[in-house]
Amino acid sequence: MTTKRITICTCNTRHLIDTKKVDEWVKKANDEGLELVLVDDLCALFEDGDPSIASIAEGTIVACHERAIKSLLEWHGYDAAKIINIRVPKPFKVDGLLSDAWFPVIDKHRCTECGKCFDFCPFGVYDMVDDRVRVVHPHRCKNNCPACARNCPSEAIIFPKYDYSPINGGIEQEEQAIRVDHSTLYADAFRSRLMNRRLTGTPLFRLNDNEEKRKE
Repeated sequence: MTTKRITICTCNTRHLIDTKKVDEWVKKANDEGLELVLVDDLCALFEDGDPSIASIAEGTIVACHERAIKSLLEWHGYDAAKIINIRVPKPFKVDGLLSDAWFPVIDKHRCTECGKCFDFCPFGVYDMVDDRVRVVHPHRCKNNCPACARNCPSEAIIFPKYDYSPINGGIEQEEQAIRVDHSTLYADAFRSRLMNRRLTGTPLFRLNDNEEKRKE
């Protein structure tokens, strides 16, 4: 049952959300006396397993593509009460490399448990849990890399912040999935990242706060 709570993701990191529609929903919530929660980056809450997810799931979520939000919720064991998509039709161009929450989420309704994502990912994002593939280490994902989604034969892997569907969870087939060459895809990237790691001490993947503290 939907509670009188509306959670709106403003996606301040990538500007994928229609700001005019955000304003409309804020006004609607205020006019109807609803509990309103504005979130800068909804994906970051899921990446960290924030306890507020439980209450968010009980109300209306105004954010991104429905399939992406449903899969995010199901990842943490929740069902969506109501989801409203206010994502902009086309993405804005964002300059520079971002370091915000970026990770895959599995659409369990499409996943066939073939394990190709687990075998393919060189960063250890996926792991086997009860003989099923799960996103266990989202912080390890290489920012802006959707290669495992392109390699998925069932199009079951979603990157909510990716520019185009179906990888971002949208139903429009905007991008033809490019099948990757396993032997060459990461060769150059690994060489440059390993060199950068030797020179600067930069990790191969992003660390969360707890991992950073343990490293220190």
